[in-house]
Amino acid sequence: MADQSRKPRQSGDGASGEGGGASRAASTSTGTRKEIEDASRPSLVKLSSLPRLVVPLGTLVLVVIGLFAPLPIALPALALIFVFFAWIAYLSWPVVPTGGKVLRGVMLGLVLAMAASRF
Repeated sequence: MADQSRKPRQSGDGASGEGGGASRAASTSTGTRKEIEDASRPSLVKLSSLPRLVVPLGTLVLVVIGLFAPLPIALPALALIFVFFAWIAYLSWPVVPTGGKVLRGVMLGLVLAMAASRF
């Protein structure tokens, strides 16, 4: 299901940065949200152009580092994961159904729990 939602963005938004679902959502945003969406667009285009396994494998590597590396290395790795998940959750929040919002909150809570378990 995630693969289906990702394909149209690559073909519609990837080259021009306009059109598709992301622009419709961004066009209704105002103020700070619009500024963050506009600033995030180049990074999202770059992420969507990467091979599909790069982001999940990168996240997995950071989780392993966060769980098993010494604390001075583990906490920045977990912080990177938390910030990335929070950023994606913030950007997708207006268009995600309640179940997706709950899942995003659970993911952020799990990252915090991993960080707390290191102390």
